[in-house]
Amino acid sequence: MAPEKKADAPVADVDAGNDSQSEDENDLSANVVTKYQTAADIANRALKKVVEAAVDGAKLVDLCALGDRTIEELAEKVYNKGKVTKGIAFPTCVSPNTAICHMSPLASDPEGAIVLKTGDVVRIELGVHVDGYISQVAHTLVLGATRENPVKGRQADVMQAAYLATEAAIRLLRPGNTNTQVSNAVQIIAEDFECRPVEGMLSHQVSRNVLDGKKQIILNPSEGQKKDIEESTFEEGEVYSLDILVSSGEGKPRTLETRTTVYKRQPDITYNLKMKTSREVLSKVIKSFGTMSFSLRHFEDEKKARMGIVECANHSLVQPYQVLYEKEDAVVAHFMYTVLLMPNGPLKVTSFPWEQELVKSDKEVKDGGIKDLLKQSVKTNKAKANKKKKKAAATTEATPAAK
Repeated sequence: MAPEKKADAPVADVDAGNDSQSEDENDLSANVVTKYQTAADIANRALKKVVEAAVDGAKLVDLCALGDRTIEELAEKVYNKGKVTKGIAFPTCVSPNTAICHMSPLASDPEGAIVLKTGDVVRIELGVHVDGYISQVAHTLVLGATRENPVKGRQADVMQAAYLATEAAIRLLRPGNTNTQVSNAVQIIAEDFECRPVEGMLSHQVSRNVLDGKKQIILNPSEGQKKDIEESTFEEGEVYSLDILVSSGEGKPRTLETRTTVYKRQPDITYNLKMKTSREVLSKVIKSFGTMSFSLRHFEDEKKARMGIVECANHSLVQPYQVLYEKEDAVVAHFMYTVLLMPNGPLKVTSFPWEQELVKSDKEVKDGGIKDLLKQSVKTNKAKANKKKKKAAATTEATPAAK
């Protein structure tokens, strides 16, 4: 019998002492699914808090801190019995207007002084883990949009395209389908709205303590990128961070002078650091963040962290998440869901509610195949699936073996 859930606590408040994992730690057992769902509940609630606080006059750095603080506070309420690590898997990033992603500034950075205003297009992303099981989420909003004053024009085109592309992608995350099918569907939808997927953006398979697994889905790849991404087939029991970004511009991300603040340790890389400060920073990273992403905001001495992380990054001990930009006149929308490939179909555990009344595009999906796909239920009809399996098995038995 499941323990009673506290009214103010996220999904699970489970006795970790009874949580033995004799099965493969990445099998989607009831235990593991609950951990993904618990992390997802925290992520969704943290995102909701940041969205509600993202109003005219809100400071970027304050919103990032609010998201991280909310994650940490909610994580403290779950899995308190036993030694279960939990908390931030990806720090809160708030990227306004032409900043595509990964903006999570320090108070001392120029971007830390950015104040949001009505009409800004804002992308919020964050991630949570419980016992290494990761749930990430991202959402895009236009400040000041209401049902009486909905988003229109190119802003609406981009948001509608990105949302529908994400919904189509979920329906394609089924055993037997391929990453190429998802990439192609996103491309078709974006083009129907006269937009482009942001070049080279990746959705990753995730597993315990691994944010970026082997299988990937690439958006709008260049010729060089096409060679680097292997075609892969989805399998039941896998988990994906489905990450969709669509632009009204060229869709070619670039870096500017904004300093990187978000990093992730590369556990397979070793190097003897020369500077004492660098060694201290790396030690803090290993002890406090493990293989999860972190922000330099999470260090007590930000100046020391900034100094020490340089040598770590120069020798690939940490991977930087650079702040990426589009051209000045472009609009970008970003949605990310965490999806578990369950026996009865994809299970979306993270998202922010989509309000169609807030977005009014005069464009629509034209492709017939995509229209049919979007009409499909995300869940699998078990009766039909079993019937097909039985029919296939009967056909195999009735077919004489080749001599």
